[in-house]
Amino acid sequence: MTGMLDQLHQDHINMAELLELIERELRLLDGDEPADLALVYDALHYLTHYGDLYHHPVEDRLFAHLQRSDASIAAEVDRLQNEHRALFQKGKAFADVVQEIESEVAMERSEFKRLARDYLRAQRQHLDFEEQVMFPLARERMEAGVLDELEADLGVDTDPLFGRLVRQEYERLKSAL
Repeated sequence: MTGMLDQLHQDHINMAELLELIERELRLLDGDEPADLALVYDALHYLTHYGDLYHHPVEDRLFAHLQRSDASIAAEVDRLQNEHRALFQKGKAFADVVQEIESEVAMERSEFKRLARDYLRAQRQHLDFEEQVMFPLARERMEAGVLDELEADLGVDTDPLFGRLVRQEYERLKSAL
């Protein structure tokens, strides 16, 4: 019954690893070494594609279903969905800025770092909220068999970076991890 939740939890572990990689590269900007912004972009691409376009919609459907049977969690589900929308916007904005800098568009370092910190903080807070509040709610309140039905309905999307087969666009990122 918990296969879907286990996969979503594993996704969080994988996402946290990517956030660490981004932070590691950004720390280089404080020293004399150049950051690998192409690698940062690749991590953001994964987070805004797999994370925002597959992982978050699965969570949204899961918790919308749970809310239909337990209206007492409406505030938590609203927060979850609002954070998903905000993370998509923040991630896209940060990825766009990284791409612009890669194309040698000038930007204040302080503004770049502010965008980066804002995105990383929002991602970490969101992961913590889901792990500490939402997943325990699902494990506690989801009716037997419902997770299996949802999983069958949603299908299994192969993770393009952490799955069995790594897509070519993520091979360099996988090597860096």
